[in-house]
Amino acid sequence: MEKSLVFFDLVLKVYCNQCSHKIVVETSEVKQKKESIRVRCSECGGVESYKPTYIAHTGYSYAFDGVDPFFQLPLWYQASFKDELFWAYGPEHLLYLEQYIGARLRERNQRLYATMVERLPQFIKSAKNRDSLLKLLERMKLK
Repeated sequence: MEKSLVFFDLVLKVYCNQCSHKIVVETSEVKQKKESIRVRCSECGGVESYKPTYIAHTGYSYAFDGVDPFFQLPLWYQASFKDELFWAYGPEHLLYLEQYIGARLRERNQRLYATMVERLPQFIKSAKNRDSLLKLLERMKLK
């Protein structure tokens, strides 16, 4: 099954047709374009349809199924963890994940989606899974 590697960032920057309040909508990794989207103004509550702009980019979605997004080959470093797929691209990625998961203090960055760790699934970020994931990483490093 071939997957599309093209995704779109939806961008809408307009002024409300009813009250002239600025409306900004930005959504990343949209798979399909729409002619228009309905948006509610946060100021007056009016609902209008607007035509968004789409910016195409090549890559992969964070909804990942264990294959390399460009070559469509299964990743070597992958394992099941509590009904979730845990994966890494290579030894350097495994080391990075191990350092992140093992860290006792994780400082937050103010910018959203500026680093890889901000896009990690919640099961990886959860402190309750720390010890189990570190053991899994040790087994994966022996592969």
